[in-house]
Amino acid sequence: MVLSKYQKLQELGIDIWKKRPEQEAIIFQDEVYLIDRNCILCFGKKDEQVSEEDKIFFLRTLAKSIGKNKPLKINKLENPELINNILVLGIDLPQYYEQYLNSKISSYDSMTEICSSKESKKLFLNKLKALNL
Repeated sequence: MVLSKYQKLQELGIDIWKKRPEQEAIIFQDEVYLIDRNCILCFGKKDEQVSEEDKIFFLRTLAKSIGKNKPLKINKLENPELINNILVLGIDLPQYYEQYLNSKISSYDSMTEICSSKESKKLFLNKLKALNL
């Protein structure tokens, strides 16, 4: 039987190496969409009244504009270490975002405010392009 490196160290009496705990999936209470494999977008309370259809249209247009895949609504995230960009629309950062220490977190106005004028849409898109998503 072949022993793992961890088991070999334990047999030698070396126990300074600790196994990393299994990371639990993050369950979202906000409305969260995965845009590509490494970017999520979170809608806030201000956009609760916006129809699902309008949100999907906004997200598809956004993804197309920044050259990303079709967005996917998610309720939980299995691998938070893969996320390196978080786009937050119209909300303060919830507590569970502290698990994304290596992520670039960007806060913006709500979707409703972004879509209120042509200028605000352009400004939002320019800010996203500056992030090099």
